[in-house]
Amino acid sequence: MMQASSGVGIARVEVEVTIAAPRERVWKALVEEAGRWWPRDFYVGQTPKDFVIEARPGGRVYEDWGNEAGALWYTVLVVEPPAVLELAGHLTPAFGGPATTTARLTLKEEGGATVVRVEDSVFGRVDENTSPRLREGWRALMGSKGLKAYVEQQTP
Repeated sequence: MMQASSGVGIARVEVEVTIAAPRERVWKALVEEAGRWWPRDFYVGQTPKDFVIEARPGGRVYEDWGNEAGALWYTVLVVEPPAVLELAGHLTPAFGGPATTTARLTLKEEGGATVVRVEDSVFGRVDENTSPRLREGWRALMGSKGLKAYVEQQTP
């Protein structure tokens, strides 16, 4: 769904990925081990040291480049372990903005597996490519290139 007026509008996507592991394991990997599963080509810095999710209200989601340098992706709005992580961030012009983004990640246990659902909304400068790009990015991040691949590799 997209409404645009002079390039300003709203883009909203929903993505679901099923991970063959219990919810507590997926949550732990999501918030405590992000630097281990975050795909290399998703970093914006040249020489990132880590990717960090501070899972507490007001916490940061950021790239750590060392020496107090880095990139802030999101601020944590809501944390309900092991089920909900809500984030808010800003897209600068270098990353397609100016725009504001809010993302809600929910983890639901289904028959020994975990369904990770991402709902992401971007308000600001959007175009016809924004939603497909977001959907593709979240699928890769939560799926075959990121969290799912990492957790399923680690889980016996």
